[in-house]
Amino acid sequence: MRVALFTTCLAEALAPRALKATVLVLEHVGVTVELPAAQTCCGQPMLSNGLPADAAALARRMCEVFAPYDAVVTPSGSCCSVVREKYEALFAHGSADHKAVVALAGKTFELVEFLETQLKVDPTKLAPRAASGASAQRLTCHDACHLRGIHRHGATAPFLMRACCGDDVRELPDMAQCCGFGGMFSTQFPEVSTALGEEKLAHVASTGAATLVASDTGCAAHLAGLAHRKGVALRVISPAEALAESLGLLETGAPNGGNHAAPNGGTQ
Repeated sequence: MRVALFTTCLAEALAPRALKATVLVLEHVGVTVELPAAQTCCGQPMLSNGLPADAAALARRMCEVFAPYDAVVTPSGSCCSVVREKYEALFAHGSADHKAVVALAGKTFELVEFLETQLKVDPTKLAPRAASGASAQRLTCHDACHLRGIHRHGATAPFLMRACCGDDVRELPDMAQCCGFGGMFSTQFPEVSTALGEEKLAHVASTGAATLVASDTGCAAHLAGLAHRKGVALRVISPAEALAESLGLLETGAPNGGNHAAPNGGTQ
């Protein structure tokens, strides 16, 4: 099986450690990962701003870049949902472009989804966690809203609990509520975005967790920036990093480590 890493713009800019962790975890379960250098933006910002023609051009490029691969894996639930949910409506049904995006959608997966549904990884059979792994600190999980579109919202915490972290994973109150990032929403309505983020941080604090696992780079950057601004010592990492740390593939970082930088109201 040829597997490609879909890096996403935000992860390349703000969370390269999450991309490294994705590769390490996939290699740990026996997958060789390739990195197509020609990949660019998936077109989500264009779709959010009412520019479907520009998004369609990027969708075509995505199809071309990832055509040789059997599976495309990304740590971003948001960008994965764009490929799976939004591309098909950009092209006339039955056209060559439509067939290409349907094929791409059928082989594009968020990391935890790929491990669980495609590789059929038994999380309880993963290697024992390292003593310094993520479970050395209590975790709670926030799943990005976009994961609803690929029917994976709420799936991260159960997988991590069974894979490596056990009782150290604490349920996040009102996880279904948006964290406030929302892509372009955070720049168009910064006050509302910040208020939602602060409410999410209050829910995180109520769990006693020292580490927040966020399934999308945008959510992670937003919440990490707000935590830093408020002086809250909170680690914000991706599911890939949580798995890689627990498996001893990555060292555990420090609170507010430089894995994410908030691009919105969280740093104002």
